[in-house]
Amino acid sequence: MDDMATITLNNEVLALEEQDRQTFLRFAEIAYPQCVSMLGVPREKRFIGMLPASFIMQRRREDAEWSDPLVQAALWNLHDLGVEEMSFGAEAEAAAPAEQKTGGDANAFVRFDKATSTDMARGEPTSINFSTVSSGRGFIAALNNVVHRVFHLGGQEFQVGIQPRPELEKVGKMITDSRQNEEGLIFATARTLGALVRVGRTPEDMEMKCAIELLSNMGCVGVAIDPEAGRLTFTGFSLMAALSSGMLQGLEWEQLKDVKKNVETFQKQLASGEESRIQNATLNPVGSKRRRR
Repeated sequence: MDDMATITLNNEVLALEEQDRQTFLRFAEIAYPQCVSMLGVPREKRFIGMLPASFIMQRRREDAEWSDPLVQAALWNLHDLGVEEMSFGAEAEAAAPAEQKTGGDANAFVRFDKATSTDMARGEPTSINFSTVSSGRGFIAALNNVVHRVFHLGGQEFQVGIQPRPELEKVGKMITDSRQNEEGLIFATARTLGALVRVGRTPEDMEMKCAIELLSNMGCVGVAIDPEAGRLTFTGFSLMAALSSGMLQGLEWEQLKDVKKNVETFQKQLASGEESRIQNATLNPVGSKRRRR
């Protein structure tokens, strides 16, 4: 942990106290559902630091101490996102210049007074490493990725959402059932996406949204589909998307190293122009299989 790390809130310098991984995980579990509503905000205005900031404000209104473990986890999150000084609450808004006043609930006022750019704030894969995974401080970097994910389908860019778990599980089962021999899961998922496109589904359909989210979780962030020829080509991979998803799914660093290696292999193949097409002509149209009772 950092030597004597501090953060200044409402002009009060606070010492950050070491917390265990479980506390950071608990905070991430509290914050994750709020990522769904954050996806409704314009992409350039999504600052993941608002989640720990809002939590701190709420807990302080409930008279929680600064030493409260979850408050400390939120403070560490702000610190790791580069926030050095922050003002919040009705008193801070009253003292703010007119152009900074929100006109809304004064108690919800928050302003980041001083911040520096960090790899976590920039969403760089270096922010998920042995140290941040072991300590749990990397969870905020993973959540930051969740609210900024995009997927390229052909020439179009789509936001990767957060779909309800039952829907993801349903599509996950559909993919598993369609796997051919020892086929890798990423290929089976991509083929399923291709099959959905071939039967006329659009990215607004729930099954498509789920397939795109599942591909993104594996680090695939772009495909090109030729429905007539029954051909799909990978066009983009993101190390950060795969590492973030893996960390949020509870993988340890040793497992994440394997994830990293796999994605880097795909990236190298793409960069060298190696064949990365999947023939999906053999895939039954989605929904044509009779469901097992």
